Amino acid sequence: MEVSMNIKEIMNLNLTKDQYDAVVDESRHILCLACAGSGKSRTLAYKIAYLISQGSAPESIIAFTFTEKAAESIKRRVAEALHKFGLSENNIGAMFIGTLDSFCQKLLGDINARYRQYDILDQNRLILYVMSRLKKLGLTTGTGYFARIKELTDAWQTLNNENISLDSVEKYDIDLYEKLKKLSISLDADGYMDFSFAINLAVRELKKITHKEDSYVEKFKYLFVDEYQDINPIQEEFIKTLSEYMDMLFVVGDDDQSIYGWRGANVQNILTFKDRYDNVSVHRLLVNFRSTKAIVETANNFIQSTIPVERLPKSITYHADGNIQDLRKLWFDNREDEAKWVANRIKSLIGTTYIEYNSDGSEKSRRGLTYSDFAVLIRGIHSRNSENRDVQFVNAMRDLDIPVKTTGEGGIFDRPYSQCILEIMELLRDGNQLDRNVAEKCFNDSVLPIFPSADKNKYFHVLQEWYNNIYMPTSSARRKVYPQNFLHQLLDALMLRDLTDETALRDLGLFSDIIKYIEQTYVSIDSEWRYREMLNFLQNIAQDYELESLDYISKTDAVNVSTIHKVKGLEFPVVFVVDVVAQRFPGKNSSYKGALPNVLMRQAIERGAYGNRIDDEARLFYTAITRAERLLYLSGSAVQPGLKRAKKPSIFMASLNHSDMREDIELDSLADKMEPQTRFDDNELPTDFSSVKSYLTCPYMYKLQSIYGYNAAVPELFGFGQTTHTILERLHQKFRDRIPSETEVADMVESTFMLKHVFPSNDPINRPGSYERAKTLVHEIMNLYVKTYSSDFCRLRQDEARFELSVEDALITGSIDLLLKEDEKRDIQSAEVIDFKSMEIPDEIEQQDWREMSVQVQLYSKAAREVIGQNAETGFVHTLKNNKRIEVPVDEISIQNAVKSIEWAVKGILRQDFPMRACESNCRHCDFKAMCKQKREPFNSSEVPPQINTPSGFKTIAALEEYEE
Repeated sequence: MEVSMNIKEIMNLNLTKDQYDAVVDESRHILCLACAGSGKSRTLAYKIAYLISQGSAPESIIAFTFTEKAAESIKRRVAEALHKFGLSENNIGAMFIGTLDSFCQKLLGDINARYRQYDILDQNRLILYVMSRLKKLGLTTGTGYFARIKELTDAWQTLNNENISLDSVEKYDIDLYEKLKKLSISLDADGYMDFSFAINLAVRELKKITHKEDSYVEKFKYLFVDEYQDINPIQEEFIKTLSEYMDMLFVVGDDDQSIYGWRGANVQNILTFKDRYDNVSVHRLLVNFRSTKAIVETANNFIQSTIPVERLPKSITYHADGNIQDLRKLWFDNREDEAKWVANRIKSLIGTTYIEYNSDGSEKSRRGLTYSDFAVLIRGIHSRNSENRDVQFVNAMRDLDIPVKTTGEGGIFDRPYSQCILEIMELLRDGNQLDRNVAEKCFNDSVLPIFPSADKNKYFHVLQEWYNNIYMPTSSARRKVYPQNFLHQLLDALMLRDLTDETALRDLGLFSDIIKYIEQTYVSIDSEWRYREMLNFLQNIAQDYELESLDYISKTDAVNVSTIHKVKGLEFPVVFVVDVVAQRFPGKNSSYKGALPNVLMRQAIERGAYGNRIDDEARLFYTAITRAERLLYLSGSAVQPGLKRAKKPSIFMASLNHSDMREDIELDSLADKMEPQTRFDDNELPTDFSSVKSYLTCPYMYKLQSIYGYNAAVPELFGFGQTTHTILERLHQKFRDRIPSETEVADMVESTFMLKHVFPSNDPINRPGSYERAKTLVHEIMNLYVKTYSSDFCRLRQDEARFELSVEDALITGSIDLLLKEDEKRDIQSAEVIDFKSMEIPDEIEQQDWREMSVQVQLYSKAAREVIGQNAETGFVHTLKNNKRIEVPVDEISIQNAVKSIEWAVKGILRQDFPMRACESNCRHCDFKAMCKQKREPFNSSEVPPQINTPSGFKTIAALEEYEE
């Protein structure tokens, strides 16, 4: 394939020769071996953009990333490369760039829309699911029951991850087989699956394909896999099976950074890639652009000497030293001294001039180091013998007024605000009458010290109300009792709205997030047993919930205290790797101890999976030290809290040697000081359209939801809109050329209707309840839709298309419902954007607030034209409950106004401008009144977005509505 001079010149200016060679390679199977800091994301992004520049269709590209955060980063780099090539960034919307798990979920939904209403459970939610269905699954309560639940869920996930058939378990352990079989049947019947099973199911579906043509993978040609060293067996099976239909498989990784063997990752995938695939082309990116010469050489010498055999050979070099550098290993008498030195060193370095450089060595920018430039990394935070290992480091920094944000397994329940809420909830564990004296002691001793404005009368009122809700039902019928409402009422009574502590607000937001998952899995806490199980879950599992999802999306200038696993893929100017002591780093060797029979786990055991080996620990240590850009400090201490015997230095730290390595504790200055300034991080850019549009209503609501993580309570008919939409999609999937009959509609409703969070009646014929009435309503909605809009089924195809639009440096994601009109040859003649809503609207259009829906349809129309290549002539909101299809203006000016409104919101988010915008119409329907003072605060900027063109005329966005007292 001939490369145009313009594209070639652009790539030569932005890529190294090794990166360039990987980008233009057209081999079928490519391994890109990329060391830490070698620009693998840039290479991957340019490879994707290069394919587009050479005429490949963007929808033919799939790229798997390790996390969704990494996916957003890759998308932005692809957008940057496309822009430099003179191509539209909106091409990204037609590609798939995301996690392998999310692709499998999408693929299954494309095969059968029924899967789109399945909830995907992570490990914690799977445990919750089992807890809520103990008897159904044949599990018993009593001593050790939580460990038995964990053992079962681990066995289920390991079974799927290792690609072991469920039937094979029966021969060796009939009791475990029966439990796993019941779990499998129950999950499917209830509309749930976990990540491991979703991939397993997707593999089975792929293997059913006999011809790529006319299959659901027909459009795909190029498959990219990032972080390939951390792929597990079922993921590799999926990649291998899918790649058989691809023109190219391009994998990127570094065996030296394989750090997830303990949860099944198989480093052999990358080590043996060249042997398992035909005609493999290998490219090596071995220049570390991140770290100094001393750090690169130290890391390289360490990994080569520690893992001399089971690794791919590499000669890694550095690119530049930068204006400052420091490399030390330190040993302290006790952890208190170690923690104090770390805090003092951070304090001494704040404001130190830090120069960023361009790839050609010229100065890019200079600024003073600020708190978020520092990371304190720990092998493991939990301690059996005393307080968590990060506590003394955090306290030492706070004693010096250094802001700290923590992530890792320490959890929010190690900190006072969440501890307090949990203590209050525990007051209702016992079904006996609420003890007012105990509740008052809790208020005085635990609540008032951290919530000084708390309202005692409200506090007691909430406790009594929720005691009645849980233990004193007013009728024999089951009713919904939602813990999120309990949390909101408690936060109202404790006057959360008066809190200003960012860590406290984020902690309680994460508590709200945990409660959301409980509600979505547990359905209700309307009995002593169900309420007690919720508390048991919080006590046992939620200890391990991390702040990562919140801390790293909020622009908090604070020192990062974290486990090493949680900073994978990140980099910091200054890194402290602390607590590097013997028997802790490296940890002790261990092997698989799960419930699955060893004979079935033989291959996993032989490769050391689900356990710990010295090689695994060495790779983790290497990953830790290669997070550092310029300054790296490694430390440990002899006397440890809770231990009688003194610790010795780790063999890892003892083996580190370099001519530039120091062992003194001097707090010397490295450069002149200047104003501290945070470095721009593109991970702070908003991406989700649903959250960005909330800024248009109230910026403070956006902050509560998207920065702090607070959630609204699950609505009474949660899932009704999803199941209605899914049935509609399945009708369009199945009946593309004719109108379905009433019987076919009824059969589709019967086979697809799913409402997980509403209880079916025990006597649905004679005493139908909410579940049965909702089902009947969906049946009526579908029949009316088919009769009124029968033309939708005649030479029309409905698609739910994903998109990413480039708006003000951010990529805003969403999905569109399109009706595509085809001719007899099935060529597309025209397109309509339709936003299906399961709501009902008034007869008078003016009585409905159309602003949010109008922006959505207008943005979708732009995406249909620029991303999917269909010029949407009309846009509609279709309200399914009363079967109305209302036209929304989608002319050029209306679309431009909608885009400018989103741009205005993105600018405000990046400025961290989150004023409360109280007005009667906004606050009346707000889900977060308990957390807000409901004040009218000004914006920091005088910029005003244009009005939105709606079905009832031009309207000002809600956040700028005139204030109503």
